[in-house]
Amino acid sequence: MPAKKKISSTYWLSLTLVLTLIAEPALANYRAASAFYQRRDYISAAPAYFQAMSSPQGPGEREKAEWGLAQSLERLGFYYSASKYYSQIVRRGVTHNNVFFTKALEELGKMNSTESLGQSHIVQLFKARIDPSQVPAPARGFYFYYLGIEAFNHHKYEQAAGYFQRVPPGSPYSIKATFHLGVISNLRGAHSKTISYFERVRGSATGDQADWLREQANLNIARVNYEVKRYRTALEYYAQIRRDSDNWLQALFEASWTFFMMAKHNNTLGTIHTIHAPFFENRFFPETYILQAITFLRLCRYKQVKISLGKFKARYKGVFDDVAKMLDKYKNDSKGFFKLVYDYRVGSLSDYKRAFAILDSLARTDIYKEAGTTIRFSDNELARLSRYGQRWGSTGLQDELAGFLRNKKTAAVKDAGNRLYDKGTLYYAYLKELSDQTIGINTEMVLNRVDELRKQLNVGSPDQKGQFAGGLSPLNVDQEYEYWPFEGEYWEDELGGYVYNIESLCGKGGDIGVAKPGEKSDKGDKGDKGDKTDGSPPADKATGSGETK
Repeated sequence: MPAKKKISSTYWLSLTLVLTLIAEPALANYRAASAFYQRRDYISAAPAYFQAMSSPQGPGEREKAEWGLAQSLERLGFYYSASKYYSQIVRRGVTHNNVFFTKALEELGKMNSTESLGQSHIVQLFKARIDPSQVPAPARGFYFYYLGIEAFNHHKYEQAAGYFQRVPPGSPYSIKATFHLGVISNLRGAHSKTISYFERVRGSATGDQADWLREQANLNIARVNYEVKRYRTALEYYAQIRRDSDNWLQALFEASWTFFMMAKHNNTLGTIHTIHAPFFENRFFPETYILQAITFLRLCRYKQVKISLGKFKARYKGVFDDVAKMLDKYKNDSKGFFKLVYDYRVGSLSDYKRAFAILDSLARTDIYKEAGTTIRFSDNELARLSRYGQRWGSTGLQDELAGFLRNKKTAAVKDAGNRLYDKGTLYYAYLKELSDQTIGINTEMVLNRVDELRKQLNVGSPDQKGQFAGGLSPLNVDQEYEYWPFEGEYWEDELGGYVYNIESLCGKGGDIGVAKPGEKSDKGDKGDKGDKTDGSPPADKATGSGETK
């Protein structure tokens, strides 16, 4: 048996020195990272913190390095990249070791209020429920707003309202929460409260989304007034949507229904005349042809009814075919469907030309725009990452961030593609429903049941108080107007200012060509002749409202 060797104190000293030297680089990384950060050299601090986080040498060092890395990236303007590490901290929840939970939640809320992280990102963040009492005051708006959005999207409106009401008044999420409370109030049928919420949004909206929020509030106030039959008030709010807005045509379309319900049929037809202008060839408003047809029906002008229904069929039959092919091809390809909408938006799509109106509508949705924002911000950070390849590449930080950003883009495209596809199927169903309505209107006319059909429209007597020239603004009786006949050529500055000048033929035998010889023609109200002033053009002509004299 070999004799035991005596281990000298010199050996232990040497071993300790070796271990210390081995550990020194990681410890140095954390200390160096902190020193870089204090000097505001965030470019150097980020990779040093990343190394320290990857090889922690003591209790709490990994958490401190992770926090330092997120802070460094945020200071450099890498907001999406910083959100990766803030989100990791938040998802771990409130624990004894997770000392940066509160601060990370605050930073994410602040960051998302200016640079949208994307709804899918936030939903994942709050999948693990957090005790509300543990949410710091500055982050309560962020937390409760997105819990409300998640409940709202799942049609749990009472639960959503409870969350939105807990968003503090001073939070950057307060106005958006108020907006959703308005929507929920309207679903409950509380019209006065609904208008109160939207008026608050109109008066308080600030920041980058202020214009969008005010515009949506105006539209919703108009819709509530329409619903309760305050039609002139509805028109006042529709008139506040600017011509350069994506929602201008939507406002005109809804206003045309408002004029119809006021029995202002010449104004209805004039407003539709703008929507049918060639400037808006690829905008999706198929219902305008149905409204045009039933307006002519109200005026007992059956020839024009058939013409309007024929125009609907001519314009949208090809749309049906192309949309059906499009939906069939991309049924299980959300990325491909998103790219299809993107290709249309940038003008590089040559297929499905007859479905361009549908694709145009999809490209104008918040779904598409939010995904576009995520892609744009991710691409921006990916491009900036390439500048730091020499300094960040060797540590692995560049690869980790690049992978995260690419995955974020992919997730945004997939999520948006699925939701856009679902919306596309709804548009297709909507077209089918409208097509069925055209068949119904034609059938009623052929069977000479026009009286019954017109009663179902439930339109009241003409509103004699509200007087309108062309457009949505009331006629100013102190001004004189000049009118010019529409001669087949649209002028951009006249859009939105058209009014028809035709009389009702009800009680006068109606249009020739529908009732068979010997059959009794339907009778009804005479309708209005439109709000016209002297100098009105001949009947059946649309007119552009001119300048005041």
